[in-house]
Amino acid sequence: MNPVSTLKTFEDIDCEFPKSLQSALELMADEKTRGQPLAGGTDLMVQWESGVIPIPDRAISVKNIPELREIRENGSNVIIGGSVTHMELRQSPIVRRWLPSLAEAAATIGGFQIQIMGTIAGNVANASPAADLAPSLLITDGTVLLASVEGEREVKLTELWTGYRKIDRRPEELIVSFNLPKLLDDYFESWRKLGPRKAQAISKVMGSSRGRISNGVVESFKVALGSVAPTAIRFFELEQWITGKPYSKETLQEAEQRSAALINPISDIRSTAEYRKWVSGKLVRCFLENLAGRSNK
Repeated sequence: MNPVSTLKTFEDIDCEFPKSLQSALELMADEKTRGQPLAGGTDLMVQWESGVIPIPDRAISVKNIPELREIRENGSNVIIGGSVTHMELRQSPIVRRWLPSLAEAAATIGGFQIQIMGTIAGNVANASPAADLAPSLLITDGTVLLASVEGEREVKLTELWTGYRKIDRRPEELIVSFNLPKLLDDYFESWRKLGPRKAQAISKVMGSSRGRISNGVVESFKVALGSVAPTAIRFFELEQWITGKPYSKETLQEAEQRSAALINPISDIRSTAEYRKWVSGKLVRCFLENLAGRSNK
């Protein structure tokens, strides 16, 4: 007789399906009813299956909570609910118009099946250094809204990722929405992902930029890269240095060198540290060249 397996499986998870945000927050408030927030599950289920993280006793599905499903304009900002999927991001006229880098990044994540299931909050909460949405969120200087039964808390996206696979979210909180400033007139965004193939690849290096060059001067330049550190990072030091500089061959060359020097990546199965440093400088230079080309049209 075969012994009975004591290993936990997906079928052993006690999953709740609250129909409102308030109901979900009430479940999260009590340690006895609290569970792992679960939307698309495209990151979590892989990690559970591989044993990277243990299968939880409880999960709380937030996939179809109406308050987490919206994309709307709010003055100079765009509000995106935490359970909005990658497919919805890439197809939304609002996101494509005002946050084009985010729409492009969402279109590079996995295949259509992953894009239909995976969500913006899941990509952020998983906190992978290679999370494709992170750079496009960071360049907006936006915020994320977290909530519990005790109230709401707004966190700057530039302060949300606190370390490898860590974000500033308390156990009882849920990610509700992202409040992202729109792209201003005469400003432009770019997105670039470098991987071993064109589709369904985890990034070697990826990044986003937002800015404006006018009359040959860099008036504004925001840039963030992923897969180059324990978290995606904004290049604040470079941004401060380059603002007000003339757009020139010398400026491009120094920006490339400074960018490569700002990161301290690791070597792993997807790439070497040396390559990541070299290509990061090239990528920032490419963003500036693209910005200049579009600004002069």
